[in-house]
Amino acid sequence: MKKVDEDIANTESFQELSEDFISQFASIKYFINRGVGYAIIRNGQVISAATSFSIYDEGIEIEIATNSQYRRKGLVTITAAAIILDCLENGKYPSWDGANESVQLAQKLGYMLKETYDTYFINQ
Repeated sequence: MKKVDEDIANTESFQELSEDFISQFASIKYFINRGVGYAIIRNGQVISAATSFSIYDEGIEIEIATNSQYRRKGLVTITAAAIILDCLENGKYPSWDGANESVQLAQKLGYMLKETYDTYFINQ
């Protein structure tokens, strides 16, 4: 596992894993300067990562993803724990907004369900 740097953020495997890892930032350089992320790399490919989808003064919103070939191996738990610890060590709140199976992962990592709400997905 490595902290996401410019080299990792520029890899095709990182960008393909989730277009939302850095989509809210004006550039990769801006993400590196203001955001945070951790990635697990295997054979030069990013196979799991957690990043700050967005940032605000007191914290971040977490974005996570794992390559489908490597799911159910605990990798996303590792990257999510790393970003949570980074936030806590730096006085930031690691906000987790789960709309799918990530709710169970959040609870495993110590988050408590505050409330439920409806979500809608648009298939294009």
